[in-house]
Amino acid sequence: MVYCANCGQKLEENFNFCPKCGVKTKAGTAAGVPEPWENMKEAFVQAAEQINKAFQKAAEETRKAFEEARKEFKEQTTSKRKTVCVNCGAANPPESRFCSKCGKPLS
Repeated sequence: MVYCANCGQKLEENFNFCPKCGVKTKAGTAAGVPEPWENMKEAFVQAAEQINKAFQKAAEETRKAFEEARKEFKEQTTSKRKTVCVNCGAANPPESRFCSKCGKPLS
C-alpha cells in the first residue's frame, strides 16, 4: 500500500501525482514526470524570448525610422533656407551669390 508523503492519501502504485493534494509521488519522480509548473515555466521562457526578439526588431525599425525622419527633416530645412540680402531684405535661394532684387553681392 502506498500513501502520499504530503497528505497521507491512499494511492495506487501507478499514480504519478496525489489526486488529493497534487504532490508528485515517488512513482512520478522515478518516471521522470515533469511538474505542471515546469511546463508552464518553459512556456514563459519561450514567450519571453519571443517578446524580446519582437522588441529588438521594433527598436531597430524605430531607430531606422528616426534616422530617415532626421535625414528628410534636414533636407527639407536646408532646401528651404533663404539667403536674406542685407541691403534690401529680399529673400534669395540659398545658392545665390547676388541678390535677385537689387543685384548686390550676398555675404
